[in-house]
Amino acid sequence: MGEKYISRRKFGSSAAFISSAAVASSLTSSGNAQIKTLPSDPKDQLIAMVKMMGTMAEERVVWKTKGKIFAILPDDVILLYGMRGSESTWWKQIDDETFVRYNSTMSFFTDPITDEIIDEFKSPINGNTIKLPVSYIRHKEGEWFTPMGVYYGSMKRVFPDHYKDKPLQLDWTLDNDIIRRQDGDNFPPIIPQPSMEYVSFFTRASELFDTSLARADSVSAGWNIMAGSRSPYKELGIPPGNVNWHFDAVKIKDVEELDEDYLLRARAHSDRFDISPEMDEGPSFFERILKMRGFS
Repeated sequence: MGEKYISRRKFGSSAAFISSAAVASSLTSSGNAQIKTLPSDPKDQLIAMVKMMGTMAEERVVWKTKGKIFAILPDDVILLYGMRGSESTWWKQIDDETFVRYNSTMSFFTDPITDEIIDEFKSPINGNTIKLPVSYIRHKEGEWFTPMGVYYGSMKRVFPDHYKDKPLQLDWTLDNDIIRRQDGDNFPPIIPQPSMEYVSFFTRASELFDTSLARADSVSAGWNIMAGSRSPYKELGIPPGNVNWHFDAVKIKDVEELDEDYLLRARAHSDRFDISPEMDEGPSFFERILKMRGFS
């Protein structure tokens, strides 16, 4: 875990290693080379995105996440509470131009001042006290990364117009060896609308385009506007559509780099914290939600 160099063992065969290197070779052959332009070919962009978000090797990639949750009122903006969490993703290469990741996120809410994990919160708006559940989401069906788009299979099947096949075209720029990539999604109506998540990823070009590396170090930051009258926000007295999550994350080398108190809670909460969701039983997260909300 945490290895950065591509190995035949991790790819499963020398053929997989060679095919991946061949796709990446059109970018650059050395991390020491000065990158002046970003590739426009969808296959090259796919490899860059996979290395930025995860890895070309078959291994677990962990992001350490933090955030703050705000209430947006007609005459004020109120900081409610914070959150600390992680996203673990297990990556596989399917063929020369297809990757899949199985991701699992677990977050605990925190006091925004002390950063200590809390289990309940008293609303400064209406005085109600609510329980704060653990946010734990696992995607056993996997998210597919291709030169023609990124998607979950069940979501693409039910919302084909939202996930149309079209050549990958990243929104990214390069300044002083730093790649800044922006990406957003307003989500299909599986959740109350309107809703929007927008995130920026930051990675060094000299790492991303070094073909001796399976992954690049990255950080990200973004925001998520929660719409509708979702719990627990309606209990807190927040008008529908007026909750904003701000979050940031760092790709770390190993899961043990997560905060000790977080790891203890995470592993106590679920014995599957260190296991890929691919191994889960039953329908996937999105399949359950789609059925519950009458989309399938």
